[in-house]
Amino acid sequence: MYGLKPPCGERETARLTISANRVIARVGFTLVELLIVLALIGIVASIAIRSVGDTIRRDRVQKATAIVSTDIEQAFALAARQRTPIRLQFDSARKTFSVVERADTTLKYRTRQFATGDLALDYISASSTTVDIMPSGLSADTLSLRLGIYSRNGTLYDRTVRMTRGGLMRVK
Repeated sequence: MYGLKPPCGERETARLTISANRVIARVGFTLVELLIVLALIGIVASIAIRSVGDTIRRDRVQKATAIVSTDIEQAFALAARQRTPIRLQFDSARKTFSVVERADTTLKYRTRQFATGDLALDYISASSTTVDIMPSGLSADTLSLRLGIYSRNGTLYDRTVRMTRGGLMRVK
């Protein structure tokens, strides 16, 4: 304008206009590109949702196993502290676990429900339905408790809690 030369030469000006025309000519994506991207997102999402669902169900079994193990250990401590026998009751059909006083089973210290809620399991099996814990710190019998679920594709995922007569807990 005021006698100054433009900052670039003729060739660079031509390149700028050509590249500007290219950008203007290609503003969006084609329908094929969008469909490919949506198909890939769908495939990845279906794989991720399935694996996340199974992971959540497995974590539920591990959490329930840890809770049952802790409750049994607390039952041993409760028997010693109360100086009275404590009974562990398992009901596989209702999927419940209770810590009760042996003399009066209506007095419940703790009851866990594994049929619904955050700790819902597909099955619970116990080696015996009741186990008595004496104030001396010994139980009347050993215990093997199996907690499990079936994943979406039908495979079994379970954990086993084993208790010795002395109250030692082992989770497998």
